[in-house]
This record gives sequence, C-alpha cells and structure tokens, in this order.
Amino acid sequence: MFAKIMLVAFCFVMGTASFVHAVEPAHPGNPTSAEAPKNADKSDKRGKLRKAGQRVVVDTIAAVIENEIITLSELEAKAQPYMAQLQDVSGAELEKRRHAIMQRVLDIEIDERIVTTEIERSKDRLGVTDKDVDRAIGEVLRMNNLTQDQLQAALYTQGLTWSEYRDKLRSQIERARLIQFQVQGKVQIKDADARRRCEERQLTGTKNINVCASHILAQIPTAATAAQIESLRARMSQMQAELSSGADFASYALKHSDDKAAPDGDIGCFGRGEMVEQFEGTAFQLKVGEISPVIRTEFGFHIIKVTDRRAPSAGDCDDEKALDTFRNELYQEQVDVQMQSWLKELRAKAFVDVRI
Repeated sequence: MFAKIMLVAFCFVMGTASFVHAVEPAHPGNPTSAEAPKNADKSDKRGKLRKAGQRVVVDTIAAVIENEIITLSELEAKAQPYMAQLQDVSGAELEKRRHAIMQRVLDIEIDERIVTTEIERSKDRLGVTDKDVDRAIGEVLRMNNLTQDQLQAALYTQGLTWSEYRDKLRSQIERARLIQFQVQGKVQIKDADARRRCEERQLTGTKNINVCASHILAQIPTAATAAQIESLRARMSQMQAELSSGADFASYALKHSDDKAAPDGDIGCFGRGEMVEQFEGTAFQLKVGEISPVIRTEFGFHIIKVTDRRAPSAGDCDDEKALDTFRNELYQEQVDVQMQSWLKELRAKAFVDVRI
C-alpha cells in the first residue's frame, strides 16, 4: 500500500511559492515507498529519510492570475512537446530558446485566463442567446458536411454532453463579441492609408502573393479505422466551430495541435508551390483573420487561420476593388495592434504575478 499524500499548505522558498505536501505514516507491517530499507543509513549524504508530517516541496508556482495559479509542472508539461525542436541545440543558445518557449506558452495561458475573467464580468452586456448558439452549430454542420448525430458522437467520445458543448460554444461567442466591442470596433482604415500601401507595394516590385498563416493539425494514426477517422474529423469540426465563434487560435493550437513546430500554431509566410496542394489552395482562398473549414492532407486534418496576406500591387491604386486587398491587410494589422494593447490593459488591471 502506497503512502498517502495530502496537500496541506504553501511554503515560500527564496521568494517563490511552492506546493507542499505532508507524508502520512504507512500502515504498520506493510512495506511502502516511504519506508526505509532495513539496512538504510539514516545519516546518508542524500539526507535523512522523511518522517511522518515532514513537509516536502513537490511543485512550484510559475504564475498567479487573479485567484488562479499555474504551476511549473503544468507549464513544463504544455511546453515539453515544443522542446523537441531543440535537440540539436546546446549551451547558452539552448537555455535561451528553452526560456523563450516557456515564456510563449505562459503568455498564451495568461492571456486566455484574463480574457476569460473579463468575459465573466461582461456577460450581461454581451447578450448571447440560444438562437446565436443554434446559428453557430448550424454553420459548423454546413461548412464541414456533418450531421448533428455525427457531431454528437464526436462529443460523446470526449466525454462532453450536448448541453456542455452548447455552453462551451456560448462562451466562445461571448469572447468574439467582447473582442468585437473592445478591439475590432476601434479599428478604422482610411482610403488614403490603403492607397499608400498600394503605392509602396508598387515601389518594392512585389510580384507574388504571400500568405501568412497558423494551423492546428490532428494527425491520423497509421492503423486508424474508418470510424476512428470520421470521429477525428468530427472532433476537429467541433473545434472549428469554437474557433469560428471566437476561441483563441493560439490557445487551441497549444492545447490540441499535433504540429509542435510552434506553440501558437504559427507556420510563417509562404507563396505558391511551397505547401501541399490542399493546404495551399485553402489558405490562398481565405481572407485575413478567417478560419478555414476542416481539410485533409497527407499529414492529417487541419484548421487554418490566415493572419496576413501580402499582395502585389494590382496596378491602379485608385481602383476600389484593387484597394480592398490593402484595406484588409491594414485592418488585420491594426486589429493585432489593438488586441495587444487591450491585453496589456487587462494585465495592468488584473493581478498577474509571474514567478519564473
């Protein structure tokens, strides 16, 4: 029988909070991992054996956000898949890049939690109704060619009820509305700015369109059955609905994507002929900020978000249709700026204590 472990308190070691557990004594006569070997030397250099009630540090707090904590082990677990890209790095560069990954993962977690807190404070004025949720579900079924039964089956495999899924989707719609009020509503693009961008692009002589994107990948297991593949597609469709309704793409990529090249799903910018056909075709059809339907490539199922589109000048910078591309570019750039400014304001108002 293993010794029972009971959470009892926090302690602060060198200014950093740590979880502390008390070790209960093992039942007499039953050997446990907490007991000493018969020939153990209690003055061993590794330290004395732990006695009943002795405090043992088992985790460290990485950050406190309002009344929630993120532990170091939780943060390391989320960052671990992205550390694989550092296998060929060593020395000071390894530590630098490792720290950058940990910091990026922590930033995603903090941003998501402070926005969630702000949503809770703003629920009354956001006014999301059951009809709004119905419309969002209808749209995901239409875009991904699913029936409600297929979607519900995918939810069942994840342990989610239909009611729980609707509540989750409602939260994402609330998030989208809050961002619309606080961020998107503050962005205005002037025709003169779009014309200036068009003229700048003419001067640079850019000939080809480049698309910048993020994605979430769900790899299909080698021996997956048709039923398992369909279930995976339905699960990605469920995720796509939440993203389209306003869920944070970087946070979802961190939690769900099988592509561990970047914690936030960012795959950079690319031109024609640089990606597999299905991926490229979908990405180049999307507007900036738009979320794709679920698509399948040789790598698995993807959800794509285009974050920027760098288009060549169409020639006439006084043509309204030609300027639309540059308006969209500038709009997304300004949305990103306003989003970062808003998140900074939320952090300033919230209690955020980073301890790593």
